[in-house]
Amino acid sequence: MSDEGNAVLTVRAGGRRVAFPASIVAEVIRTPPLTRVPNGPASLLGVTHLRGMVLPVLSLGQLVHRPEASGSRGCVVVLSQRPALGLAVDAVESLGAGAEDDGATWLDIGDALDGRFAFVPRKGEGQISQVVAPSAAAAPERDLAFLAFVLAGQDYALPLEAVAEVMALPPAIASLPMTDDLLLGVFTLREAVLPVLSLRLLLGLEAHPLSGKQQVVVTKAGEHQLALVVDRITGILRVGPDRVAPAPSLFNRGGGEARIADVLRLPDGRGIAAVLSPGGILSDDRVLPLVAAPLVEEEATMPTPVTPQAHGAARERFVMIRLGTESYGLPIGAVDEVVRLPEVLTRLPKAPPYVRGVMNRHGRVVPVIDQRQRFGVADSGDEAGRPRVVVVTIGRLQAGFAVDAVAGILEAGAEDILPAPAMEAGRAALFDRAVAVQRDGRLILLIDPTALLTLAEADLLRDLVTAPASP
Repeated sequence: MSDEGNAVLTVRAGGRRVAFPASIVAEVIRTPPLTRVPNGPASLLGVTHLRGMVLPVLSLGQLVHRPEASGSRGCVVVLSQRPALGLAVDAVESLGAGAEDDGATWLDIGDALDGRFAFVPRKGEGQISQVVAPSAAAAPERDLAFLAFVLAGQDYALPLEAVAEVMALPPAIASLPMTDDLLLGVFTLREAVLPVLSLRLLLGLEAHPLSGKQQVVVTKAGEHQLALVVDRITGILRVGPDRVAPAPSLFNRGGGEARIADVLRLPDGRGIAAVLSPGGILSDDRVLPLVAAPLVEEEATMPTPVTPQAHGAARERFVMIRLGTESYGLPIGAVDEVVRLPEVLTRLPKAPPYVRGVMNRHGRVVPVIDQRQRFGVADSGDEAGRPRVVVVTIGRLQAGFAVDAVAGILEAGAEDILPAPAMEAGRAALFDRAVAVQRDGRLILLIDPTALLTLAEADLLRDLVTAPASP
């Protein structure tokens, strides 16, 4: 890849082609399941967990002033800021030198995010504003970086330092007569003529006609470069050496140096990827005669996301409440009781819309708050559930929160509890922690009981419970 300080990542988001410095990118991942954050910023699609941290994911389409871009879900570009942040995009188009204007909109991410989100450092306070290569301390040498892609439904990877560029399949590839089927043609890239090779055929996989949907990885091996056609780029991976092992001999059949050097275990148990050896590709008797253009040796490193420390006591228990399709956790110690939602609640005059009324519990007047409305959950019209009221005491105020259902009790150890970043500047953090549920990959946001009500709302409810009820 070209020098990290000058390299540019070009993506497609919200109907636009957007470019920004590759130096602020930690990795590119497939879009994971996202947990919605109630009342979060409009561009916040949700949060997920990524190797021990809670990752907020924003819609880049909305950040580039496309409000109709409700949420691109092709992949997520993870930025190297601290704490980490993901940008959801439709697709990654290219990775390489960005000196010439290719029609993409240049995005200063620092300006786009500055001051808008509590989890984004202000410009000058964090890595988000940097457009130069980070120091070696930000990218430990023990981490290995790979470009991951798919061929014939199988996962493969190339060492990132062997990747010069990634781009869409060029519309004009000149075919050459009387050549091996492996050579699809040639095209010109910055005054260099590159051979275009079918990586499928090189690896003995079933041939596939060019459709315009494939992508090209410009690979460098020593002083040579060549263009390899792949089905689809899936992302940039950074893994520790313990996830990479030498490839068994059965991965390489036929003469010449091994094309597959290693295998790496993909994150989150998704299987393994075969790591190709650029030198092994070049040594193929069919390839070496085709390669002529030199490429200056360059190195590139990607910064590594920071993994936060585990948070919480040894074991904690949470009441799981359901609103719509999402589940949230409330510390069991904050819950007084869970009761059926009364069919009739006593309405209060001049109460805000989110206060459904009051009920009498053990001689006390308890306001009932419509948590669907407070969390902005759309009404599905399905009333077949088992609505409940979760009664919570906050300071001297007791209030009930109407929810769609109580799904049970979740017990979590300290190793599964993560700190949650603040979602919006200037507002109390409603979710202070999160639990990564290992069995299904979900992220459960944990509610801070003291933040369920703002100070103003608490004062309002105190007035309501002392006001006379309507007959």
